[in-house]
Amino acid sequence: MATGRRLVEGRWRIVETEMWDQESLDLVVPAHITFNRNGLGEMQLIAIGASIDYRVEERGGAPVIEFSWSGFDEMDPTTGRGWASVEGDTMHGKLFIHQGDESSFIAKRDRVVRRVSGSNRPLQPPAAARPRRVRTRHGISRDRGRAAGR
Repeated sequence: MATGRRLVEGRWRIVETEMWDQESLDLVVPAHITFNRNGLGEMQLIAIGASIDYRVEERGGAPVIEFSWSGFDEMDPTTGRGWASVEGDTMHGKLFIHQGDESSFIAKRDRVVRRVSGSNRPLQPPAAARPRRVRTRHGISRDRGRAAGR
């Protein structure tokens, strides 16, 4: 369904869940779910970074997204599924972690234009979250002010 797919494409900022508060949701990066044009996407919340495979159907005249996801929770492989419906710029849905938690969620369309990853992998965390490498005048490489290898 091309029309329904166009309605859900883009990045959606997860702003509320019944299970986790906003601080927990944004633990690593601002929590979001992204639906690309090719039926794939990504999701990042808490310490979960995952790739999404989704389909859009119409139910009762409104687009409904059903998706499965797989990725990592910290360093542990994890999978799950979810669904969502869209009304204007608001998405209401439910996330399920395989053999784990489940939670309803609300997401708002992110109107900021960002480069969407062309790969099937979650995007890298912002530069501020990655270790910073600097060179001293003596050519010694350091991480965040500490000597490498210490």
